[in-house]
Amino acid sequence: MSVLFWVIAMASFATVAFLTYGVLSYCNNRKMVRDRFKQVSTDAMPLINRGEGNSLKKQFLHWISSLGHYAVDNKQDDSELRQSLIQAGFRHPKGTAIYFGLRFLLALLLPVIYLVANVMNGIMDRGNLLFCFLLAGAGFYVGPYLLRFITSRRQDRIDKALPDVLDLLIVCMEAGLSLQATINRVSDEVKGINTDLYRELQLTNAELRTGISREVALRNLGERTGVQNVRALVGLMIQSDRMGASIVQALRTHASFLRVQRSQKAEERAAKLPVKILFPLLLFIFPAIFVVVMGPAVIKLSKIAFFAG
Repeated sequence: MSVLFWVIAMASFATVAFLTYGVLSYCNNRKMVRDRFKQVSTDAMPLINRGEGNSLKKQFLHWISSLGHYAVDNKQDDSELRQSLIQAGFRHPKGTAIYFGLRFLLALLLPVIYLVANVMNGIMDRGNLLFCFLLAGAGFYVGPYLLRFITSRRQDRIDKALPDVLDLLIVCMEAGLSLQATINRVSDEVKGINTDLYRELQLTNAELRTGISREVALRNLGERTGVQNVRALVGLMIQSDRMGASIVQALRTHASFLRVQRSQKAEERAAKLPVKILFPLLLFIFPAIFVVVMGPAVIKLSKIAFFAG
């Protein structure tokens, strides 16, 4: 009787558990489907984010752009700076004016903050004025270095995510999707992995939808990112399309090449590690080891010398 009772109890528990698991899985799948349709309907990315939802931010950008509006006179320099800003991820229509306005604002704020701090502490002399000029120059000329740093970090993120994106492109194109549908599908998949590459693919897809030729849209993708591997990939795809060769095979070859290149870079960094760790080892680790090893002996010798004397 007890065995039958335990069998019925275990069967009831298993039934309730599997039924609960099935209901939760069904609700979770429906939630994922609703989120996916909501994302497609509401998360369409505009080509230019004009910031209408934040009036304070819009007014601040307008004021900053008015400060640097007359900074660039040469159209060629303006186009080069705009290309650099696009490669860093800034696509505002007044990007160059905002860039110079921020440089001017930073050159003005650093000396003012330093002078206010000195006035509050009651320290004022000629050296403070000289240091203010140095801070103003540093604030104005630090902008290009920050822009170069942001661009380098963004290009590194795109370069690291490129092999995985190539695998997704290969799978989608082998499944029979066109290039435009493949780019649209892959951009949705990589949104949570790499936002920078997602935006670039969305812009490429938008250009293809507006009627721009495939070659021009792909070249624009390479110019916007500024990544050498992306430019090589774009040139390979354009050449394959012109010659009538298989784009999938070209993508597969390029993906394997990128993985080999990534492994070679990792080996290069591992080979440089012993040289880079030499100075921290000599300055920080060896003195601590000497203190631990020689400390007791020094203490013992000092005690012997004290008692002997």
